[in-house]
Amino acid sequence: MPSRRHRLSHVTSRVAGLRRRLGATQRTAFVLSGGGNLGAVQVGMLRALAEAGIEPDIIVGCSVGAINGAGFAAEPGLGGVERLDRIWRRIADREPDLMPSRFMPVLAQMARKGESLHDQDRLAQLLDEELPTKTFSGLQVPFSCVATDVTTASEHWFDAGRLVPALLASAALPVVYPAVEHGERTFVDGGVLNEIHAARAVALGATELYILHVGHLEGRAMQVQRPFDGAVRAYWTARRFRLEEDLRRIPDHCVVHRLPAGSNPRLRFDDFTQAARLVELAYEASSQYLRTGRAPEPVSGPVSEPEPEWADQELEEQSDLSNGAKGDGDRRRRALARWTAARSLGAATDRSRRAGITEPADPETEVDQECGDSEDADSPQPSVAGDGHERSGAR
Repeated sequence: MPSRRHRLSHVTSRVAGLRRRLGATQRTAFVLSGGGNLGAVQVGMLRALAEAGIEPDIIVGCSVGAINGAGFAAEPGLGGVERLDRIWRRIADREPDLMPSRFMPVLAQMARKGESLHDQDRLAQLLDEELPTKTFSGLQVPFSCVATDVTTASEHWFDAGRLVPALLASAALPVVYPAVEHGERTFVDGGVLNEIHAARAVALGATELYILHVGHLEGRAMQVQRPFDGAVRAYWTARRFRLEEDLRRIPDHCVVHRLPAGSNPRLRFDDFTQAARLVELAYEASSQYLRTGRAPEPVSGPVSEPEPEWADQELEEQSDLSNGAKGDGDRRRRALARWTAARSLGAATDRSRRAGITEPADPETEVDQECGDSEDADSPQPSVAGDGHERSGAR
């Protein structure tokens, strides 16, 4: 549970209002955390804040929170929210596709040579197209974002100069995106060291902080059904400990508000299709929180569609083929056909879903027919199961 001093309440709101009436210097900060594809929830939170008439004097961002924070700092208010909403809709529609190899199982992508699964070219182009300013000085609200300097193992803050390169450095999530070089320094995602930079906001003079975090900081139990779930639980336990330690060091005169995300989504790291739903749920929960001082219980939230259970088998077969193994000709032909059909199905399913059309047939059936498999005539269709890479709010 959050400490009593840091819970949003009518009492703390009245105290803050009294200070303003007495002429005390008050500065409001929005602190946006990292969170990858879950960063869409921050758009809903920002809309709730804008509609409530709460305006920031300072914005601090990390990773995807840096991107959202910069977009809002460029135009604080509902206009900035609409721009961010448009950006996330484009990403959900793969315009551009930030992670174009998403039809291949994650383990297969991890086995490839190279520093990362994807490059940041499409993300850089999107930011160039959508942000109305190219420099920090063109923002309407003072904004800073953080990246991790891998050489010195320290935080590096950007608050001047070119905007997009700084955002790319702050959002250079290891494995997913490559490190960003700035002169002789190498930067990766700012969330590697810390997700939520409340202390930075206080150091800049903030007395009232709104924390826009996308993950699980409520101390609630997480159901562990597979080893990956255990790793996710450990991750969020460490993040929650770090946040509580940081909040304990904040001066007593500061008021801290934690906005609720509204849901507990279970999405693969490369699934951006649920952005609109995440925005909606966060907006509803944050609006209620700002009106009443109480956060509603989170709903279950959207879940990524499972991949066919034969994905692991196909990964093994694909590995054998890429390593030049000699195998049965039908097996080789079947593996390659399945991979082709799976990729085509993914693209067709997305197009059909947006158009409201029934999803295409199962690729297993189509490939078996193409390969002349007679044994499938009376056998059941394969069941589906999770790919083991669902996310419970993890980065």
